[in-house]
Amino acid sequence: MQTLKATLIVMIALAAVTGCKQQSGESGEKATKSAEAADESAQPQLVHQWSTDSVMKVPESVCYDPQNEVLYVANIQGKPTEKDGKGFISKISTEGEVINLEWVSGLDAPKGMGVYDGKLYVTNIDEIVEIDIEEGAVSNRYPLEGAKFANDIAINQQGVVFASDMSEGTVYSLKDGNAQIWLKSDKLKSPNGLFTTESELMIGIDGAVLKAAYGSDQLTEHIPNTGGIDGLEAVDDEFFIKSDWAGHIHLIHPDKEKMLLLNTADDNVQAADIEYVPELKMLYVPTFHDDRVMAYELKM
Repeated sequence: MQTLKATLIVMIALAAVTGCKQQSGESGEKATKSAEAADESAQPQLVHQWSTDSVMKVPESVCYDPQNEVLYVANIQGKPTEKDGKGFISKISTEGEVINLEWVSGLDAPKGMGVYDGKLYVTNIDEIVEIDIEEGAVSNRYPLEGAKFANDIAINQQGVVFASDMSEGTVYSLKDGNAQIWLKSDKLKSPNGLFTTESELMIGIDGAVLKAAYGSDQLTEHIPNTGGIDGLEAVDDEFFIKSDWAGHIHLIHPDKEKMLLLNTADDNVQAADIEYVPELKMLYVPTFHDDRVMAYELKM
């Protein structure tokens, strides 16, 4: 009898141990799946926040004004290369409210924009237009000799305005009222998106991001295998975010494969010259023929 009891006790103990092991294994499997899910959710992603109504007229670019905390939208309305006076700049809030649809009108085909010292600078086919922000009016125009498709704008800390010309493989500079060719090279294949750092200008071309120091005309490759580039913005010291007009937005890095964050191409919604505001962690996307501006929070 004592032997039977002992045997039963041993069997119960073994069953308990076995049960604990199975339970532990199940918990471990669940923990692994949870960790994998957490890793997946930790991947960079864009989360849609708002869209304007379809009241824009071929919006090509968006520019944030930190002093006034508003967004400017360049509307081509007519053809991208036609001097028709139909283009205009809209002013909208960072929540997507249209403050003034035609804040500044009478432009031709406004595209890239940049803000510096109370002025908004806008490319306009073959010139840079200067707009006094407080007055809401054009204050100057700077012809770009030889330009045919002036596109993006970026402004460095010294107030030098850089503008790309896709058709001519040229980057112009505007400083102290003097506009001139800053860099022209066979390496500049359809230069478009620009971004300024403290010491260098980043230039998005078809397939790569190039860079050139401000005091040099030497171009070097910074990020390869990017695909097409329309808008180019820095997320931090290493990562950039770029659009390709067709509707794809990627996160890019010098040493990593590009990562697709957004694809609206299948819906025929474009992604033209984007604006990213690091302090807000917000990306603003002009949708060109879709006639809206969309806002996304970037979660890294």
